Amino acid sequence: MEIILSAIFAYLVGSIPTAYLIGRLLYGFDIRKHGTGNMGASNMVVVKGWKIGILTGAIDFMKGMGTILIIKGVSSHWTYQMLFIAASFAAIGHMYPIFLKFRGGKGTATLAGGLMGLDYQVALICMVILLIFIAITDYAAPGVIAVSTVMIFLFRIFGYRWGISLLLIPIAVIMIARNLENIQRILRGEEPGLRAHIRKKKRAPQKGA
Repeated sequence: MEIILSAIFAYLVGSIPTAYLIGRLLYGFDIRKHGTGNMGASNMVVVKGWKIGILTGAIDFMKGMGTILIIKGVSSHWTYQMLFIAASFAAIGHMYPIFLKFRGGKGTATLAGGLMGLDYQVALICMVILLIFIAITDYAAPGVIAVSTVMIFLFRIFGYRWGISLLLIPIAVIMIARNLENIQRILRGEEPGLRAHIRKKKRAPQKGA
């Protein structure tokens, strides 16, 4: 029962629509109607610039890490099975938020936060891998797919049992599937690189748009 309750809690925390709330409360627009239409930090970079994008990503990151820390603090007999499932459901909540008709972001920052809550060593390695791919390709999607592929093996390398590490397979598959459309756009030359987004000065959407 505690595993189920933890999963529900993690999903609801993950469902908090950070980019949507920042867009509405600070700028008066719906992030889903601008840029790529994605409800995440990367689209906030496209629409409002890297500073607001980083803020959005940091809050999404804390959704994942905060979920794990809260469960550890509240439950006197938490298990790694409970935590790994919760980390996955926090990311799923971000991707399919109940508060916005299950239309959310890619879940990258929230999953990264969850991984940090699980094991900072694995999380840091995953972040380095992601940054290397971004530096080489100028896109996040290839790095996300790479991290989703290797994170299970990293947990095993750092001493977690296969039975625990393999609990990340469902979220890894979802993450890869969610980023394949970006890969297709990259191959077609339809996806601008991150550096182009950061350099480009975006005109702020009109209030009420």
